Order: sequence, then C-alpha cells, then structure tokens
Amino acid sequence: MGGVDSAWIKSFRDPALESYVGEVVAGNIELGAALQAVEAAAASARQAGAMLRPQLVAVGSSSHLDRSGSGSSDSSELNAQLSWELDLWGRVRAARAAAGANYRATEAEYQDARLSLAALAAKAWYLATETYQQLEFAREIVEIQQKRLDLVTIKFEEGELSPKEKHLAGADLNSAKDRLQQVSLAHRNALRTLEVLAGKYPAAKRHIARRYVPVPSAVPAGVPSALIERRPDLRAAAERVATAFNLVTEAKAARLPRISLTASAGRTSSDLIDLLGQDPGFWAVGGNFIAPLYQGGALKEQVVVKTAEQKAAIMLFGQSSLNAFNEVEIALDGEAILTKRERYLKGALDDNQEALDVAQKQFDAGKLDLLSVLQMQERVISAKIAWINIRNARLAQRIELHLALGGSFD
Repeated sequence: MGGVDSAWIKSFRDPALESYVGEVVAGNIELGAALQAVEAAAASARQAGAMLRPQLVAVGSSSHLDRSGSGSSDSSELNAQLSWELDLWGRVRAARAAAGANYRATEAEYQDARLSLAALAAKAWYLATETYQQLEFAREIVEIQQKRLDLVTIKFEEGELSPKEKHLAGADLNSAKDRLQQVSLAHRNALRTLEVLAGKYPAAKRHIARRYVPVPSAVPAGVPSALIERRPDLRAAAERVATAFNLVTEAKAARLPRISLTASAGRTSSDLIDLLGQDPGFWAVGGNFIAPLYQGGALKEQVVVKTAEQKAAIMLFGQSSLNAFNEVEIALDGEAILTKRERYLKGALDDNQEALDVAQKQFDAGKLDLLSVLQMQERVISAKIAWINIRNARLAQRIELHLALGGSFD
C-alpha cells in the first residue's frame, strides 16, 4: 500500500507539522475504515480470479433404514466432484478484470483520502497557530482599551471630557473583552480539531507551534499539466471506466452458452452392493452445457444497464479531469494574489509601526498625549492581525495547490 507523498509536506520545513501529519494518517478512524474497504475490494478481486480455476468439492451422505419386522439396512456415500468452466466467451475473465479494476479504483480512492486528510491536517495545524497569535493580540487590545478607559475616566473627572467619551471608552473595552472570548473559544476548538483528526479525545490540550514557519519558496515556472495525472481521484475515475467496460463484456457474455467439464470419484456402501459383491468405488467424467433460452429479456436489459453505466463512467472521468484543471488554476491564481496581498499588508504594518515610533517619541517629548499613543498602538495590533491572517491564508493556499496537483512539484 503506497503512502502519502511526503515531499510537499517536507517543503514547509516544519518538523512539528511532519510529525503531526504522520500521527493523523496513522490514527484517523475514518481513514482506517477506508483501508478496510480496500482490503474488501482486494478479496473480491481474488474471489473473481478463483472462478478461472477448477472447483473441487466433497459430497457425503449416510442413511439408516429400519423396516418393521424385516430388519434394517445402512448405506453411505463419499465422493469428490471436480468442475471447470471453459471460459470460451471471456465472461469469467471479464468479471476478474472488472474486480481488479474495482480494487485499483478503491485503492486510489483510499490514497485520495490519505492525501486529503494530510492536507486537512496541515491546514488545521496552521489555523491553530493563527488562533493562538490572535489570542495574544486580543489580550493586548484589552489591555490597551483598559488603559484608555482609565485615562478617559481621569480626564472626565477633571472635566476635560464629557460623559459620552467615557461611555464610548467603556463600550470599546467591553467589545474588546467580547472579542477575546470569541478568539479564546476559536483557539480551543482548533486544538480539539487537531486531536479528533488524530483519533484522540478532544480535550483542547494539544501542544502546537506558536509561530509560523516561513511560507515556502515560489511555485516553479512551467509546472506541467501532466502532474495532475497522478492525482488519486483521477486514477480512481479512470479505473472506474475500466471496471464499467469489463462489466459490459461480462453482461454480453452472460447471454451465451456456458460449457463446463466435470469429473467425480468416490466410494459407496449399501447392503445391496454388499449382497451383489460389487466394488464400492466409482468414477465418472462428463460435460455440462447451459444456455439461456428465455428469461423475459433480463439478460438483454442487463447489457443495456451496464452500457449506460459505462457511458456515465466516461462522462464522470471527463468532468473529474476538468475539475482537476480548474482546481489547479484557482490555486495558482490564488497563490499569486495572496503573495501580493501579503506584501501590501506587511507594508501597512511597517508604516503603522513607524507612525507609532514617531508618536512614542512625541509623547516622550511632551508633544502628544497618551490617548493618541494608545490609539496608534491599537492600529499596529490591528495591522499585525491582518498580516498573520494573510500568512495563514498563504500557507493554506499552498497546501491547496499541492492537493490540486496530487503532491509535490517534482
């Protein structure tokens, strides 16, 4: 059973992420259930292949007859029966090929589930980091709003500000505290998601990275479209087409006669044979011929059903391919836009920080009041929040691109 292409995970240069994704792939309960579906499909494929081999069965019987007033008699028989269908029209071979294609499709769907789960785990990992940083900033904003309210209260008591300013400052503080509670809950929920993905109880105690790793380097130019051919979902769709083709062949062959060779050998024992002094051993060979003559059109309609399913499988494969190209184009376009947005938001953060530094110097020189400095501090924190949001969005977008390509850029 192949594993998840780990090259794209390694490209983030985040050992903690690699460890967590491995933990999720090993412990996720739904993925374990999907693996059992693969095992079942493999067994079905082996079962279909067994029909091409001779079938040997043992048959035995024993009886006792008690005649009132005339004694009793015993008889027994044990024989082995061998049968082998001559697959003249390829019905059994088509069934075996269909089962094999179904197994490969199920395995590819399992690999797609593994890849999707790994991507989901990676995004959840960085979302938990984002919510932790937002929690830190939310606490800072509460502190700033508390200082602002204290300052406004002093100015109000000195008659420099009206009651309106005091109440507005109090409203801002309460809004900041409410935001803190929201972010705190979001962070705990993010931790619970990490735990559930790994098949563990959601206790919100997962240890995470508290800072982002740098966003991986730019997407290499000329990423070939052939990369999406390795996508597990496309491979699964292609195998579903192969399954459908073979099932049509099987349905057509089912309308033709079946010929089987048979042989049997064994021993039988009874009072009559003992009386005649006959040899209890026996053997026989022969052949069976079975041809469907009339079944109300059931076999003909079965061909129609399987042909329609074949056409549907071809259409679904075409749609899956189109969806794959669409996902790649969206991911590449989003990568470019988010890169520009990060640059702009970083510039906004730097400018706000410079303005805060100037305001702090003016305050130290007595040219600016503390209220203005606090307002500038809040602007800087808001700019930081926007910047960490876009960084997480960029990491998530890169994960989406790897998911669309079915793995790394190699």
